[in-house]
Amino acid sequence: MAVSAGESVVPASELAAARAEIAKLQRVLGKKTLENEILKEAVEYAAE
Repeated sequence: MAVSAGESVVPASELAAARAEIAKLQRVLGKKTLENEILKEAVEYAAE
């Protein structure tokens, strides 16, 4: 179907690797977001 639609075809292994990388990056982003929130709270607490 992708070929008839003029879209490129990606090997399943490449797709799986990309999905794994996305999941890893989402976990890292979540961790960094949490760290950022903790640091914001620490700054607010220190300012009081």
